[in-house]
Amino acid sequence: MRKRLHLPLLLICLLTVFQSKANNNEDRLAERLKKHVSVLASDTLEGRGLGTKGKIRAKQYIAEQFANIGLESFSEDYFQQLDLRIGLARVPATNIIGYLRGSDLELADEYIVIGAHYDHLGYDYFDGEMFIFPGADDNASGVAAMIEIAAHFAANPGSHARSLIFIAFDAEESGLLGARRFVENFAYVDTDNISMMFSLDMVGMYEANRGLHLLGMGTLDDGERIAREVAEATNTRLRRLTDEVPGRTDTWPFGQLGIPSVHAFTGTRSPYHQPEDTYDLLDYEGMATVTVFLQSLIQVLSNEPVLKPSDSFERIQDPAGLRLSYGLSAHIGSSYHSYPDEFFRAKNLFAASVGFFVQVNAGNKFALRPEFLYDYHGSQSAEGQYRMHSLTIPFNLIYYMGGSATDGFVKLYPLAGGYFRYNLSGTDGGESLDLGDLHPASEWGINAGIGLQVMRFSVSYTRRWGLTNISPFPETDIYFNGRYFSIGYRF
Repeated sequence: MRKRLHLPLLLICLLTVFQSKANNNEDRLAERLKKHVSVLASDTLEGRGLGTKGKIRAKQYIAEQFANIGLESFSEDYFQQLDLRIGLARVPATNIIGYLRGSDLELADEYIVIGAHYDHLGYDYFDGEMFIFPGADDNASGVAAMIEIAAHFAANPGSHARSLIFIAFDAEESGLLGARRFVENFAYVDTDNISMMFSLDMVGMYEANRGLHLLGMGTLDDGERIAREVAEATNTRLRRLTDEVPGRTDTWPFGQLGIPSVHAFTGTRSPYHQPEDTYDLLDYEGMATVTVFLQSLIQVLSNEPVLKPSDSFERIQDPAGLRLSYGLSAHIGSSYHSYPDEFFRAKNLFAASVGFFVQVNAGNKFALRPEFLYDYHGSQSAEGQYRMHSLTIPFNLIYYMGGSATDGFVKLYPLAGGYFRYNLSGTDGGESLDLGDLHPASEWGINAGIGLQVMRFSVSYTRRWGLTNISPFPETDIYFNGRYFSIGYRF
């Protein structure tokens, strides 16, 4: 058993804060952060778009900062060259990578990756006028924080037991291509030796968003508890801590390999992906708070005897693993009654339902989703309008195509299953229905449809076909039919 020589968590936090306050005053840190962002988000860098001279200048600036800090390089320089194919074009791109060797002989061969993408959207022309997308919050802010975190650890070489890799990723805006290429073919690091990954992406609006999100902190065993203790010691406000790897930033390729991965993110309350995302709008005092917090958190994690994925994260990686989530759903559409033995069907009426769902994900591709809905439906009838208030429980099997049940990318899914309905009350032509006698109190049917998931939101089109004969007349068969457009939000 390894003998633990590391300081207790709270003491490390307090020492880190004291050291940061004494040697790296937050006011001065805020000024340095502002300087980095003002350079990276200046108009002369042309929005750091792929293929622009401005992005080349951004690459050179970051490499100069790495050299000035004293980061080691894995090769003759800090660059991992990427030859990307985007559409019919081949576009050169570059990851910028430096590292600091850990101080513990046993842990130094394990790595924590601290990454931030430095590319952005470049520029465009509207009505003959050039508009630059400077990308101050997205993501000059994350690059600036990463540079200052690297500077802190370089100035305190005995503070981290594990080795730290600092990466400015390219081509994030084009589909996380820089991060993907790093995990696929960076020859100097075996990804099995990466214990943890942080993506600093949009950390410049701390006060406006009332704190910092750590999306994916729960992918590390005991990670949420550690983060909250560090936040308390550093007087940092944390908002959402989740146990899913976000798919919209460079965490995703690492998470796909089972590496606990965290998106440090203050929120989108900035001119996200707009020409107005300029350096003068950022909250540099808040950025300093975030930077000191992340320094402290990374220092604590680097000294932990073991970093391993949480049980919930390992279940996601297991093709047979089960995972539970829940959310709200609403459906709007129309319904009608069909008469299979006749030559006609009734006219449609407005139908709607609202409620909640529970989703059980089985591995990365399949999910079972029962819903519990208040359902308002009906049909035109010989008496005028047939209306029913019901409790409806659809239960559908979902298959995620081109993605998984928990990633953050847009993905398509077919769904199919059945439903049970308990009728609460109803009318036909304004007269109350006698449920349980002439009209059934319960019904069964089948569902099928297709949906699209975008992060936590889903939209779908669904058909419902009743299998229970709801006719009050022995000589007539009547069955329910419904068509719905639906929206769901998963918590």
